[in-house]
Amino acid sequence: MLIYIIKKLFSFLILLFILTLISVSIVYFSPNSPISHLSFYQSYYDFYYQLFSYQSFALPLFQKNVYEILHQILLPSFELGLLAIICATLIGFPIGIISGLSDNSKFSHFLRLISWILYASPLIWIAILIICVASIDWHFVQHTDYTKTISNSSLLDIFSATNSNKLAMLVDHFKPLFLPALILTIQPCIITIQIVSERVNLIANKNYIKVANIRENSSLKVLFRHLLPNAIPEIIPQLTYNITTLLFSIMVIEILLNRAGVGTWLLSGFYKQDYSIIALTLLCCGIIISLLTLLSEILVVLIYSPQSRTIYE
Repeated sequence: MLIYIIKKLFSFLILLFILTLISVSIVYFSPNSPISHLSFYQSYYDFYYQLFSYQSFALPLFQKNVYEILHQILLPSFELGLLAIICATLIGFPIGIISGLSDNSKFSHFLRLISWILYASPLIWIAILIICVASIDWHFVQHTDYTKTISNSSLLDIFSATNSNKLAMLVDHFKPLFLPALILTIQPCIITIQIVSERVNLIANKNYIKVANIRENSSLKVLFRHLLPNAIPEIIPQLTYNITTLLFSIMVIEILLNRAGVGTWLLSGFYKQDYSIIALTLLCCGIIISLLTLLSEILVVLIYSPQSRTIYE
């Protein structure tokens, strides 16, 4: 187990180094690059030294330092993505389990039909349709200002504030997140349902599950003691594929609703032809995807070691 974790960490470090090289290359080989007159090694050093220290050399590369990028750009997108992942997991897991246990039922066929229709529909269509429906004078979405700066009211600031009325602050904070989170939950929820349903159905047809159904006097015991412990280790790594789709969807929704975040920041980089923003966006997205994949693989090994899996086969 320890050797496996060390190998994964080493692979992550190599991938991280490659991402840093690609990010510097985007700026270094861009037109009118302020660091093209330097050697690539010196450009690599200056790029990350200016980013982390906010020190300008002959020409500044960044308008924001690391803290401002994390707090004003990544944190709003992270909160939105985390909320969508939590909602998709809470909704998708139970429905996927029910669908996997009743594979040939009418509910399962109806669920597949709805999933195919929603998954095949472009995100922009779904977003515009939900926005049109939400534009009706509903109490929970009315008068929502999506252009409001989120950096002044992050969850970190709310929990660290001395104000006793934190519940009202949380409600005000999550109210503008309701509509974009609803839009972003749809596709990850569909993917979660499909992955969980397929894996649960596969495990349910194994011989040891059939034997457990005979020996146990409760179907819930079979579900939680035998079926889910064997299904979840294969499900968790597959769910990390939601992150790649979700990152792109977050950018689209942020641009569509004019929200502060990675999407509007990247769009401003294209408009200004600021290749440092494009490079940092690529670096941030790559680190997030790689880190979450690494954590999911390590989590599976820690909670369910490979040596214990063979006893069920």
